[in-house]
Amino acid sequence: KSLEAIFNETETSTLAFLQQYGFSKKVIHLFFKPFFSGIFLEPNLETSSRMFQFVYKMFGEGLAAIPASGMGAISKQLETRLSNTTFHFNTPVKQVKEGKILLENQSFLDSDFTIIATDAHPLMPNLKNQQLAWNSCDSLYFLTSQKVITKPLIGLVSDENALINNIFYPTTFSKEMNKGKDVLSVTIVKEHGLPPKALIQKTKDELRIHFNIKDSIFLKHYRITNALPRLSNLKNDIEPSETKLTATIFLAGDTMLNGSLNAAMLSGERAAEGVIATVNSETSA
Repeated sequence: KSLEAIFNETETSTLAFLQQYGFSKKVIHLFFKPFFSGIFLEPNLETSSRMFQFVYKMFGEGLAAIPASGMGAISKQLETRLSNTTFHFNTPVKQVKEGKILLENQSFLDSDFTIIATDAHPLMPNLKNQQLAWNSCDSLYFLTSQKVITKPLIGLVSDENALINNIFYPTTFSKEMNKGKDVLSVTIVKEHGLPPKALIQKTKDELRIHFNIKDSIFLKHYRITNALPRLSNLKNDIEPSETKLTATIFLAGDTMLNGSLNAAMLSGERAAEGVIATVNSETSA
């Protein structure tokens, strides 16, 4: 099935799609729910069936992979290809206006054109009422001498009463170890309301119960509130003109299409094409 056909289908939830397709309760419970909950970052498979079919197609056509040095390698690769670009790190933006970007410190950056590659509603007064909902997750890292999964595989927890969704050893891809111990990554997608200290202890308890990991040493906890946009009417592509919000402000990011790296990069291309088309039309006028 083509991507165009997938994103033109009538939407339902992923869970409803699996049930209607004829998968048994057992395979949904033991595999589809824990595996795709870890991808969609929500435990009930309420995510659009279009997204499920897109992800399933991608798994069928290629390999699930991450850079050996982590996902940050993707942005670093893009950075190395830019020769006339200035990066302003740790520079929060308060508002985007025509020709200007207002920073939180009340200073301005002048801009001929601006591409907002994130949720634009906090930055544009006319979008204040278009607030997005987000799926969140917790990522916790531990050190352990117990490597219960020796291959580059994800360990799933299908127990619906458990907090942990999956575990993974990032050091599987690296020979570097910390004093003979491996780094263990734990992902939680359920809402829990636990303070950090209680969450860490609960996670350690579940590592012992479900994986017999008894020597986990806590390293770091990341609460990722805006991990994936919760979208409906998902799209695979848009026209460059659809990224144009005002005369000089354009929108990009996975919020424009669907919650994926593919969508983020494609929307960025379309926004750039929109800017180029605007510049060309002004030049020829």
